[in-house]
Amino acid sequence: MPTQEDAKGSAEVTSPPSCPDVYCADTSRTFRPESQVPPPKVNQVFRDPEFGSRIMRVTDEMGVNGMFPGFSFGTNSSAETNEWGKFNPALGEHGGYFFYVLSSGGAGMLFSMDASTMQVTPYCKGLPRCHLPGGGSFSYVDPNVIFGSFGSNGTINSLNIATGKQTTIYDFRKCPGVPDDFGRYPGGMSNSGDDTKFSGYAGGWMQGWGSQVTYYDRTTGHCYWYETGTGSLGGTGMSPITVAVGMLPPPHVANLSVTSGDLPAGDYYVQLTANTLRHPDLGETTPSPEAHIHLDRPGGISIAPPEIDNPYGLVVTGYNVYIGSAPGEERRQASVKDAREGYSRATHLSRGAAPPKRSTAGYDVHNARVSRNGKYVRIGPQNGASLIFWMPGTSNISACWNQGKGHDDVASYCGGHKVMGFDHMINAGGLSKDYSLLLRPLSDLNQITQLLPSEVTVPASMDSHWSWNNVDSSDSAPVCGAFSRSSFKLQGDGTRNPQTNPVLAVRQPWDREIVCVTTTGTPKVWRFAHHHATGACNASAKDGSCFGAIAIGNVSQDGKFFLFSSDWDWSLGSDPHAPGCPTSGRCRVDSFIVELK
Repeated sequence: MPTQEDAKGSAEVTSPPSCPDVYCADTSRTFRPESQVPPPKVNQVFRDPEFGSRIMRVTDEMGVNGMFPGFSFGTNSSAETNEWGKFNPALGEHGGYFFYVLSSGGAGMLFSMDASTMQVTPYCKGLPRCHLPGGGSFSYVDPNVIFGSFGSNGTINSLNIATGKQTTIYDFRKCPGVPDDFGRYPGGMSNSGDDTKFSGYAGGWMQGWGSQVTYYDRTTGHCYWYETGTGSLGGTGMSPITVAVGMLPPPHVANLSVTSGDLPAGDYYVQLTANTLRHPDLGETTPSPEAHIHLDRPGGISIAPPEIDNPYGLVVTGYNVYIGSAPGEERRQASVKDAREGYSRATHLSRGAAPPKRSTAGYDVHNARVSRNGKYVRIGPQNGASLIFWMPGTSNISACWNQGKGHDDVASYCGGHKVMGFDHMINAGGLSKDYSLLLRPLSDLNQITQLLPSEVTVPASMDSHWSWNNVDSSDSAPVCGAFSRSSFKLQGDGTRNPQTNPVLAVRQPWDREIVCVTTTGTPKVWRFAHHHATGACNASAKDGSCFGAIAIGNVSQDGKFFLFSSDWDWSLGSDPHAPGCPTSGRCRVDSFIVELK
């Protein structure tokens, strides 16, 4: 059983590691079963029994600053977000960091941490109601500054934690030609490594319903926008243009044949459009080339299922049929919900709408992130099988396929969770049925380096989220993350016994572990701790049933600490809104920090 020290005046202070490597931690592939241990108390130093790393618990069921008792407190759902302030030598006796966690209600709770003792302290200075309205991204330059859309969805704001002063850096509603879609869902804000470039996304009633990506360069004062639903680009000094990348192309020319019916004899012209899944309305392509058919006598027109190219893996929800008796006079006659089905027109034509002149068959945005050099914005579609990469201020847009091999000029193997450095992206994609971790330059998405040893296999059902806040300008710093289970395939048996409950069983190295992976030279994986996060709402549920219970983590900017979420094997009590833990309901989640040495 590991020991826990009462940190009030007696927390251990350790000297820097003396090993010649980046970290001194275990890099073997020795299987280390996870011990059953009680969670530490807040501000007590705890040693992971398998790997020896120091762990500190940040939150518990008492809440923070007297607020939100019983709530869960986890890390940002996107591991790419920078939840850590830069190391501040003036913060406390030994220097330290600001960081934040999120309540299950979405409030951002700020803390400070002593760099030596790992003692954490809630921080309220200058914060209305003692918390941020949501998350944010810390500055990479100033340890006291955090960026976000604190004023409104359409602004970039900075908050100086030390002084409590909030400043508006830019209002995107001033961007030339920008579509006005700022009144609803506020997407995350990300900043470049020098804090001069910012990207955000917004729109719709909830995440994944908006289609607006924005970018601002504070050194030039230039702003650019990308409306992903219509493929439109604009901004400072740009006349709005449209791009084809990320858009569903029109169907091929319709395949027609004569069938029985009551249509008068004569000439008929047919065009088809395809629909994509968007919110709140479906997207629609521009029409296919005209197809012509002549009826010698009264009859009908049979239309075969359309041929639709889909290079970006968008969700196609059917197609529309436009028919006219003269070229260019087509009008909508029907909407077919299944693109695999054909359609027959056997009655007189109705006077429907004309085919659209502008495509709306793009995609809604799940998230968007700017690279640390500020040159690229990576966009994740809500309903699509590809990533989109945009160079703001240009029409340069490229794509990478999420689910294996790409199509034509679409790059391959960009699946899994991703994180960007200055010039590269890392993703947990796989070149085969097994897990792999891939590094590629943003300038050439087809140039892939595999970071995990080629002889190592990890089940594809093992999920991981990666954080690279510590990345240097050469993209050579290790990337850090946690291996979790979220396959929805493992069914809990209602117990907290790892011998019988498959959700808790650890089967191989890296399973349910916090690790860092080298990005240069010989493949190497450092192992720091088991995170005790189940990914299941309770002991009777399936793995992956509660996203907040997955060990999503965030590495500090100097690579010395890792903040992560865990339900600690369902031992932290019940969520007040869904009681019954550990056998039913939803178990609480808290935030923890592990030292990386």
